[in-house]
Amino acid sequence: MTYIPSATYRVQTSPKFRLSDIKELIPYLHELGISTVYSAPFFCARPGSEHGYDVTAPYDINPEVGTQKELQEVAQELKKRHMGWLQDIVPNHMAFHQDNVWLMDVLEKGPQSHFYTFFDIDFHHPDFNGQVMVPFLGDPLEKVLAQNQLALQLSEGGISLNYYDNRLPLSVASYRFLLQEALQASGNPAVTPQAEQSLKELALLEAEESINPAAWGNFKKKLYQQEALRQALEQVLQRINSKEKKLQKLLQQQHFILCHWQETERQINYRRFFTVNDLICLRMEHPEVFEQYHQFIKQLCDKGLVQGLRVDHVDGLYDPATYLRRLRQLAGPEQYVVVEKILEGEEQLPATWPLQGNSGYDFLAWVSNLYTSAKARDNITQTYSQLVPDAASDYEQLVFDKKTFILTNYMQGELENLLRLLQERHLLPLEQEEQWRKALATMLAAWPVYRIYSNALPVSKEDMEIVEEAFEEAHRQAPELASQLQHLRTLFTLTPADTEETRHHKGYFMMRSQQFTGPLAAKGVEDTTFYNYNRLISLNEVGNSPAIFHLSPESFHERMLHRQRTYPHSMNATATHDTKRGEDARLRLNVLTELAEEWEQKAKQWIKISKKYTSEPTENDVYFLLQTLLGVMPMGGEVDDTLVARVQEYLEKALREAKNKSDWSAPNEQYEQAMKALVQQLLVQDEDFMHTFQPFFLKVAHYGCLYSLGQTLLKVTCPGVPDIYQGTELWDLSLVDPDNRRPVDYELRRRYLQELQQAGEQSTNKLHEALLHHPENGKVKLYLLHKALSTRRALQTLFDKGEYVPLQVQGPKQAHVLAFARHHQGQWALVAVPLLVAELAGSHDQPLGRAVWQDTRILLPENAPQQWQQVLGEGTLNAAPALPVAEVFATFPAALLTAGS
Repeated sequence: MTYIPSATYRVQTSPKFRLSDIKELIPYLHELGISTVYSAPFFCARPGSEHGYDVTAPYDINPEVGTQKELQEVAQELKKRHMGWLQDIVPNHMAFHQDNVWLMDVLEKGPQSHFYTFFDIDFHHPDFNGQVMVPFLGDPLEKVLAQNQLALQLSEGGISLNYYDNRLPLSVASYRFLLQEALQASGNPAVTPQAEQSLKELALLEAEESINPAAWGNFKKKLYQQEALRQALEQVLQRINSKEKKLQKLLQQQHFILCHWQETERQINYRRFFTVNDLICLRMEHPEVFEQYHQFIKQLCDKGLVQGLRVDHVDGLYDPATYLRRLRQLAGPEQYVVVEKILEGEEQLPATWPLQGNSGYDFLAWVSNLYTSAKARDNITQTYSQLVPDAASDYEQLVFDKKTFILTNYMQGELENLLRLLQERHLLPLEQEEQWRKALATMLAAWPVYRIYSNALPVSKEDMEIVEEAFEEAHRQAPELASQLQHLRTLFTLTPADTEETRHHKGYFMMRSQQFTGPLAAKGVEDTTFYNYNRLISLNEVGNSPAIFHLSPESFHERMLHRQRTYPHSMNATATHDTKRGEDARLRLNVLTELAEEWEQKAKQWIKISKKYTSEPTENDVYFLLQTLLGVMPMGGEVDDTLVARVQEYLEKALREAKNKSDWSAPNEQYEQAMKALVQQLLVQDEDFMHTFQPFFLKVAHYGCLYSLGQTLLKVTCPGVPDIYQGTELWDLSLVDPDNRRPVDYELRRRYLQELQQAGEQSTNKLHEALLHHPENGKVKLYLLHKALSTRRALQTLFDKGEYVPLQVQGPKQAHVLAFARHHQGQWALVAVPLLVAELAGSHDQPLGRAVWQDTRILLPENAPQQWQQVLGEGTLNAAPALPVAEVFATFPAALLTAGS
């Protein structure tokens, strides 16, 4: 039987939060209602890694995080409480780092390395002479050589080329050259026999088709241990270090080529993760790569140390469908398996994949869009265009433009590689190369989703619809390239004239191109457009899109019904390590859609105030800042130095991601400083600003708090597995990473949970009053989460298998309630949350009782029970024949009821 979590809790393992810390956390998580610890990658990674996605060795646990023994101890603690472990794995890429033994073996041995085909490197690229580019120099190679920044060094591990903290192994062939130099130059007679013997041993090693790692390691160790030869070699290395031309000659003998880090923007001969040079991708489609990479992962599954796997960036793989079939076979049918997958618009997760679902970005978007006011779309859009004169009016066009910008300025090398692939396989004519380049770029930028998943031609009907949509948009963007685009479209289809070779080449191009449409979408949309289109930044979220804006209750129900039919155990996330802002900051900003006119007035006033201090920032950046301040401010509106510093650090990242006034490759420090200073000026120095900001903020925060409670309840009770990101039991007002990886105060959370449990033994009504009267400490969210998770765990079969029943609401406030039931074999749960609360209650009031809800009622199915027990309240409710909303929301602004027929 497949392991299905009741609820997961995401932890970011790192040197600051180790496996031993997680072990201490388990009793609290169990008490909270969590069934499964969901861990960031804990494999060996770049030293000091705070996230674990820069894996250097997938075959062991990062010693900075813990040991296998500690993981076994964690597993024992979990087993005692019938809990499990969900492990994040990273099959797409590894760190381009000296601790990556597989990659260093390739750099050292070239084609004689066992790992030569493991990495997605084009050794036949015409510009690199069979060498792998190593793009980590701070200046062009000529300048680095002239400044003597490179140094050869001998150690027990062999001869390396050092550049600051980077250490690269010299090629095997270099040893012959250096040993001969030592033999000729040394006046020590003891060197000759040692050098000659070493040259003989080296010749035997070089004759092997694949150099044995153990034999090679022994050879290098022996070189170092022979004192006379070691001294002679060290003298040779010193002479070469001091002579630029000699060093340059030696560099030509390497299996790598050093270059400036920005060269990858124009040309590149390895696939990387997005545009991150120091993450090199794997050829996971090769069975031997898959098997060797997953050996340790298989051990973890077989030993019962993990009960589930989360696959990072499945879209980067050459053939995701085949990969997932292999993974399922390796892990076994009992493992809970989900993938990280961003679904665009109405896109669905492929129904044939052997997994439980995805990591929850889709749910995050649905629940966020539920909490916006549909009728405010025009007002919010108009306010943005009026206050930001140069604001983009067409979001979809902006997306295309930014994807094209990324392709042209940061991924030109990837574009050239695809173009060359087409030419080498005779799928394109060689003439009119510039037009073909533009047509290919237009096609890639027009792709409406991250990628398609067909792994052979002809593609599936669903995928062909996406292909047609892409080319329709491409023709709209570049009508002058109609003939070129029409030809490119034929590469996704088969014709009777296609030979077997042509079919193969077309299929290869189709799948290869899809490994780049995803990174292009991520960089062009999430990491660029989302920092440029600032109409309502809460919608600029991973998995979401400003183009959607609102989701009606009816549409939300439709998605939940579909989820129940297809992937009922997909994850329900509202905050992840990738989200642009905290789950409660996001919902708070959605309140602006209900206060659109007041927001316009305030924003206009605040932009004017900002100009007292500086006219340098654009209106768009100031508009972004104002929304950021509303989202990040603590519930009570307190300002301190930590808050100011967090916003300033965030702005630096946001401005560089936007790539307008600043950039990672060319930071505009003067502009950034003007924006940072403005934060200090508005929050600390300007009384006029704070005098008008605070009352509006408190109003927005009040309504946002109510929405956050609803979001939390929906996450726990809707079809799917609720996922809690570390620390979000209390208010989550964090910003994008690294802000959302700040240490979590678990002692505070433990204490709060104990206090709530003790208070709950007395009067629930009094507890509700106290929690709602003092929301600033976040206890009210923790209370709701604990109650809902505990109920879900107690009734796990109901929430795992129960049907989802949308419920109709009638009465004067029917538009302000979303309600549904879960039903399985006589057991029922009913959920209701308020919507559009700004119309219901004042800025200090709760939407409770008959004065607010009047005669609004929730209608129940004929087979539903009459008596319902309040989980978030006291006593029972009688449905005869409907449930009065005034009683459902009598003391708490969200409702979870249970019943047995």
